[in-house]
Amino acid sequence: MRTWAAFLLMAMLPMPVFAQDPRPEPRPAEHRPEARPADSPVAVDTPKADEPKPEPPEPKVEIPAGPPISATLREDDFAYSACLLELTLLGADFDESAPLTDPDHADCGIARPITLRAPLPGIQIDGGAVMRCDTARHLAHWLRDFVRPATVLLPGQPQLAGLEPGSTYQCRPTIGNGGESLSEHAFGNAFDIAAFRFRDGSRIEITPRQDDGDLTEAFQQAVRKTACLHFTTVLGPGANAAHENHLHLDIKARKGGFRLCQ
Repeated sequence: MRTWAAFLLMAMLPMPVFAQDPRPEPRPAEHRPEARPADSPVAVDTPKADEPKPEPPEPKVEIPAGPPISATLREDDFAYSACLLELTLLGADFDESAPLTDPDHADCGIARPITLRAPLPGIQIDGGAVMRCDTARHLAHWLRDFVRPATVLLPGQPQLAGLEPGSTYQCRPTIGNGGESLSEHAFGNAFDIAAFRFRDGSRIEITPRQDDGDLTEAFQQAVRKTACLHFTTVLGPGANAAHENHLHLDIKARKGGFRLCQ
């Protein structure tokens, strides 16, 4: 009974009022930028993962012009000395000359020219001819090995006494093929023969000979064909109109040792 009486007494008493913490006053609204319109593009520079980065441009390098062609054909000291010795042993009559250049064309010229008066003893070149030593060496061997022996089969066995030259050294383009490049004459690599002269006063001119059926035609054909054993270019009558009256012989270097014999 005492317990219930105490409970009833407490229930009749007023409930205590507890003080509450005051709520914080709302802060003034912060200034925010106006919203971007929905149709305004947004530039975002985001590279793709698989897209390579652009490389910086390479600096331009100016490639210097190469040396003149005549300079690239210059023999070294050993090769030049060996060639001069070989000509001397063959009995050639020649002199070394000052380097040849051309003020109008840098590629033309001969770095170590010689003036050849006789490639073999007793076989003169009328007026002499300026050329590279290697050109003279091939000319001397061809005359010794093929031309001079062939004269023995001519009527009366005349002795070869001289060569009447056509073009020798000359700075000019090629003829007969449009002149797209310089002639081998421009480098001292070429020698033209217009006629063979003999001690008895006779001569054989280079001219178109076809089906004559005589020894003169045979001689011209024989020396022309054998020239391809010593020269890389041999042109004569029938090759083109520019070579109807002479044999063109040169030592132009070609890939694979190719030789042009026409």
